[in-house]
Amino acid sequence: MRISTSLKNDAWHDLKEAGSYEWWYFDAVDEENDLSLVAIWFCGFPFSPYYINRYNKWVAEGRNGKSFPDPLEHTAFSFNLYSKGIEVINFIKEGNSNLFASSKESPYAKFESNKFYYDEEKNCFVLEFDFQMPSRRKQVKGKIVFSMSHNGQSYDLSEFSYGQTEHAWVLVSPKADVDGEIIVFNGIKNKLKKYKFLGKGYHDHNYGKLPMNTDIEKWYWGRAHSNNIDIVYYIISYKSQQQEPFVFLMATENDKLLVLNNEFTLSENGQEKSFFVPHYSKKLTLSNDRIEFNITHDKGLDIGPFYLRFESSFELKIKDGSELNMKGISEFLHPGSIDSGFVRGLIKSKIWRHGNNSLMYNLYNFIFRFLE
Repeated sequence: MRISTSLKNDAWHDLKEAGSYEWWYFDAVDEENDLSLVAIWFCGFPFSPYYINRYNKWVAEGRNGKSFPDPLEHTAFSFNLYSKGIEVINFIKEGNSNLFASSKESPYAKFESNKFYYDEEKNCFVLEFDFQMPSRRKQVKGKIVFSMSHNGQSYDLSEFSYGQTEHAWVLVSPKADVDGEIIVFNGIKNKLKKYKFLGKGYHDHNYGKLPMNTDIEKWYWGRAHSNNIDIVYYIISYKSQQQEPFVFLMATENDKLLVLNNEFTLSENGQEKSFFVPHYSKKLTLSNDRIEFNITHDKGLDIGPFYLRFESSFELKIKDGSELNMKGISEFLHPGSIDSGFVRGLIKSKIWRHGNNSLMYNLYNFIFRFLE
């Protein structure tokens, strides 16, 4: 994994390789109002069953022909909103290049009417949303601002890159002050609700030249924020036994480094698995001769066949006697699950592919609309 903190690397890389991917990720938590949100823009949507099917077909045809899996033909936008730990919005739409725009010069991406851009003068990211969910009879509009009181560029993380890898991580903003408003109109109930947001946020950016499901075995990552302490961790294991796992932990207090390390022993405990959920560990520990960092996944927020999102407890012990206990967000990804045609069929139930009438998507949303 190659690491960067440069805003320049937060611009679009316009990758051309078959099966390549790129995404810009924002999440935020408002503890006082018990709200959280996630917004992601994709160019080369690595979890799309349509993209993976196209890649597999291209490989089966000898890696030539009209089925070339062009990332620009699989762009997407994803938005999740949670209130009091309950899902309010779970939206993913995928489409061709005509729905997407970006810039190689500065951080910016747009999918239909949903966009983000970097305001250099104010040192902030502005996120604007405007989309409809016909399957749920809902419409969402809003504007959220991520103000970077401190950004990743203050830290030189290049020395923590290692391994011959085609994957890259840009830690743009480990911490941001977030404020704004999300408006949700429910057409079934003829009800409009406004969610005022004031909290802490995080922004990073990932891209790679290989399909994730062909190279990465497991991927855990997470973060926690308090008034003056911030924690970010990353754990990736690869399918190739010759490639060492990538581990990374950063903790700051009042923007001063407490921990910045990638040399740990990893232990996993409390193995969990069910028919529709990939194998994952309920507790993770990163340790060396100076640090012990424990992660416990407490509550599932988003549970799927290849991706999980949790409310988690973090415990950081430093050998000088310091100890921190925080609540935060953790995520888990098992890209290999997507190799299953059955799982790809399940994933279609959550993705609105522009111009495609999916029975799975319509049925899934009909059921949830009825339950609401």
